[in-house]
Amino acid sequence: MAADASHRFTGPETGPFFIVGCPRSGTTLLQRMLDAHPDVAVAPETFFIRRFLKRRAEYGDLQRDAAFERLLRDIMAMPAFEEMGLDADAFAAAARDADRSYAALFRLLLRQFAEQRSARVVGEKTPNHVLYLPTLHDFFPEARFIHLVRDPRAVVNSWRSVPWSSGRAWRDAEVWVEYVAAGRAAGSLLGEALQVVHFETLVRAPEQTLRRVCAHLALDYDPAMQAFHERTPQTVNVEREPWKANTMQPIDPSVAEQWRSALTPHQVTEVEAVAAEEMLHWRYAPEQPMWRRTVTQATLPLRRVGWKLELVFDKWRGAA
Repeated sequence: MAADASHRFTGPETGPFFIVGCPRSGTTLLQRMLDAHPDVAVAPETFFIRRFLKRRAEYGDLQRDAAFERLLRDIMAMPAFEEMGLDADAFAAAARDADRSYAALFRLLLRQFAEQRSARVVGEKTPNHVLYLPTLHDFFPEARFIHLVRDPRAVVNSWRSVPWSSGRAWRDAEVWVEYVAAGRAAGSLLGEALQVVHFETLVRAPEQTLRRVCAHLALDYDPAMQAFHERTPQTVNVEREPWKANTMQPIDPSVAEQWRSALTPHQVTEVEAVAAEEMLHWRYAPEQPMWRRTVTQATLPLRRVGWKLELVFDKWRGAA
């Protein structure tokens, strides 16, 4: 939405929203869709909680100039800051006039991004933030949250093409469980502020799903969201993150079922052995026989030990 030349834009009209979920669950796709809405700007992945708040012991007391200035430099040095199109001098000047807190800096970051884009509604997409929903709720009591959930078998299959995969179906399934369980646990705290969106519904019934998302965010539905692929992405850097290339294409409903032909029965068994209980909470039915899952479950403790030993060995070898 272009700014009206007759008045100065003063920031978003509502609280921010956050798109969260296990990586490879459709968070970037929804980001692209909502960012195509003429009233909305969705910031790229800041990892603000993990990257900054979780390191607060390193920064120390922000009332000390040295600690505060170091934090400011680190925020402005993250890749997302440049991709948001923000002016470092303007951000630093405003930050020095604001409260010296992590919440105030995160709020300022999103506010200046909204102003830069003349957006009425501002959002941020960091999948990892699903692990910190209570903290985000403390930072932004007025915020809305959208939790993307995808079948763990599809997530594990997708992870085979990304650099952070463990290379083990059972271990990647454990990560899925950790993420979606965190989102589920936050539901009682966030109440109606948290909306769950299933990836499968998003790609099979995009208009219906987007209308529901827009209602959650107090937005009017706009058809431009389904034409997101016709726009040059402003906050998705495919050169830096090539695994997001599919979000430059139109929606393909078939991706929801690609895991069926891509994963072996053994890999599916590994995923279901780890995730079956959590899958049922999200209406994903295990398909492998119970006895196979039980046999695989019995081997998991030994597999975890072997995997951790490999990590230690790789770290030792890299340091040698």
